[in-house]
Amino acid sequence: MSDTTDSSAPIATEAPPEAINASCRGPVLFLFFSAALWLVDAAGIGVLGSFKVHMPGFLADCPLFTYGRLQANAWVAFLFGFAGNAGLGITLWMLSRLRGMPLARPGFVVAGTILWNAGVTAAMVGISLGDQSGVAGLELPKYASRVLLIGQAFIAFSAILTYFSRRHKQLYPSTWYLIASLVAFPWIIGTAHWLLVEAPVRGAAQIPLGHWAATSLVQIWLGCIGLAAVIYFIPKIIQRELYSRQWTFLGFWMLLLLGGWVNLNSGAPLPVWQIKLSQLASGFFLLVVIAVSWNLRQTLKGVPLLSSEDLTLRFMGFALSAWIVAGLLTFCNVCPSWNAILQFTYANTAIRHLFAWGFFAMSMIGAVYYVAPRLIGPTLDWPCARIYHWIYRFIAVGVVIVVLAGVGMAYRHGLALQSTGIESEVLQSRALMPMRAAFLGEVLFLVGSLIFLGSMLCLLVRNCCGECSLMSLWRQCRSTKVEGGAK
Repeated sequence: MSDTTDSSAPIATEAPPEAINASCRGPVLFLFFSAALWLVDAAGIGVLGSFKVHMPGFLADCPLFTYGRLQANAWVAFLFGFAGNAGLGITLWMLSRLRGMPLARPGFVVAGTILWNAGVTAAMVGISLGDQSGVAGLELPKYASRVLLIGQAFIAFSAILTYFSRRHKQLYPSTWYLIASLVAFPWIIGTAHWLLVEAPVRGAAQIPLGHWAATSLVQIWLGCIGLAAVIYFIPKIIQRELYSRQWTFLGFWMLLLLGGWVNLNSGAPLPVWQIKLSQLASGFFLLVVIAVSWNLRQTLKGVPLLSSEDLTLRFMGFALSAWIVAGLLTFCNVCPSWNAILQFTYANTAIRHLFAWGFFAMSMIGAVYYVAPRLIGPTLDWPCARIYHWIYRFIAVGVVIVVLAGVGMAYRHGLALQSTGIESEVLQSRALMPMRAAFLGEVLFLVGSLIFLGSMLCLLVRNCCGECSLMSLWRQCRSTKVEGGAK
C-alpha cells in the first residue's frame, strides 16, 4: 500500500500509524458505535414492518406503526443512521492513513456526529408522525435534511483538512472514491432538498428528480464508500499492489457519470426518451462492473476471498460479490421485458437489500473488524473473536434468502400480473409469497446486527476497564483453572 511521491518538492513528514490511530480513536469509535446502534434499529424496524405482512391486524389501530412508515423508518435508519456513521468513520480513518497524517480537528467530528445523529432521530420521529417528503427512498423531512447537511459539513471539514495536510503525495485510488463521497452527499441532498421541498419543480419533473436523488445516494454515495474500502483492504491484507490504476480510473468516472440514472422503471409516467436514456445508462453500467471486478481479480490472482482464513477478506469478498451481482441485475434493466415483469413486485426491494446489506453493510462491518482494535491498541484483538464470525454467517445467509425469494418468487408474481384471467386471490398470494419468504432473511439481519452491537460493546468495555473488566476477569479465572491454580 505504499505510494510514490514527488521528490522535487518538500513533503510533510509521515506520521507513524500509532499517532494516526490515536488521533482517530475517540471520533471514529464514536461513529462506529453509533453505526452499530442504528444498524440494530434499522433491522428491528424492518422486521416489525415485515411482520405486519404476516399479521396485518398487529398494531393496526396505531398510526405510528403502519407498514409504510415502518419501512421508511427502517431505510432512513440504515441509509443515514448506519451507513452515514460507518461510512464517515471509515472515510476519516482511511484518509488519515492514506495521507499519512493525524486526523485534523477531531472536535469538529464529534460535534458533527452529534448533529448527524440528531438529524437522523428527527427524521424518524417526523416520519412516524406522518411528515415525509413523498419521494420513495428519500423520505427525509426538510428540517432533518438541514441538520444532516450541517453535521456532514463539520465532519467533511475535518476530512478535507486531513486531506490537504500533505499535498505532495500521489493519491491511492481509494482516496478518489472517499473524496467523491464527501462531495456527493451535500450535492445530492442539497439538490433534492431545494428542488423537491424548498422550491418544488413541476409535477412531471419531480419523478425523474426523485429517482435520481434516491438512486444517486445508493449507487454513488454508498457505492463510493464501499468500493473505497474493498479496493483498500483487499490489496493491503494480501500485501499486493493494485493491478491497474487505469482500470480503477475508468470504473470511478463511469460510476459517477452513470450511477444516478440507472434502474428507472419502464412503466414510469415519463417521456420515452428518459426511459431509453436510463436503459442506456444501465447498459453502460456493465463497464463499471467489468472495470472493478477485473482489476481486483488480477490483483488477487488465485487468492481466495470467501474461503479465506482472514475474516476481513471474507467480508470484503462477499461485499464485492454482492456488488457485482447487483451491478449485473442493473445491467438486466437494459431489457424492457425484464424490467416490465419485475417493476411492480418485491424484486426492487430485494435488490436494494442485496446492495445495502450484502455489499455496503458487509464491507463496513469487515472494515470495522479491522480498524476498531487498532484504534484502541496495536496488540488488542476482538473480544470473543469467534462470535464475530457469526455476523458474517447470519448476514450472508440472510442476503441469499432475500435475493432468492425476492427475485425468484417475484418473477412468478410479475408474470401473473401480465397474464389475463388470473383470480385476485392468486395474485395476492403470489405477491405475499416473496415477502413472507424474505422475512426469515430480515430476522437473520437483526440477529447479525445484535451480535455486531454486542461485539462493539465488549470492545469498548474492555478498552475502558482494561484488565478489570468482567470479560478479562472471566478469562483469567478460566486460564487459572486450566493451569491447575486456585479456584
